[in-house]
Amino acid sequence: MTTRPATHIEGQAPRAAGSTVSRRLLVGYDGSDEARAAFTAALERAGPDDTIIVVNAHVPASTWLGTPYYEQAVEGTLQAGQLLLEELRSPASQTPADVQFELHEGPPAEVLARIAAIRDVEEIIVGSRGLGRLRAALGSVSQELMRTADRPVLVVPHRAARDDQQAA
Repeated sequence: MTTRPATHIEGQAPRAAGSTVSRRLLVGYDGSDEARAAFTAALERAGPDDTIIVVNAHVPASTWLGTPYYEQAVEGTLQAGQLLLEELRSPASQTPADVQFELHEGPPAEVLARIAAIRDVEEIIVGSRGLGRLRAALGSVSQELMRTADRPVLVVPHRAARDDQQAA
């Protein structure tokens, strides 16, 4: 039984040892255990010359709220997103890869696909909550990305998040 290096993507050749070709990996992060598992997978897959872009996408505040409620809603959403991303700064500092954090407004799957195209990332990494058949019928961020993304999408299964929690 052979093992593949952590940087291997099914259908792509693994990077040669000592390769200086840098890659960009995009991680969708919403603070869930599954998103943490996706971030961990990105850390494991990234080499020292790679960049990991962690994106928190949030739903826009409703414009019908009016001032000052709209402004308060926007500020609250931005603060919540910053707090979510802040919890990743410590593990991010432990990797030689360049880790960048971004907040974006919009539906998560659309935001991730758009940022992936703009930043020309090689791979999108997201967690899957494993919410069952009903959710599968309605769609989810990972499923929408699998249908619409123009680049590889790595979906870290719900089981991986549970396994990470049990190991901690």
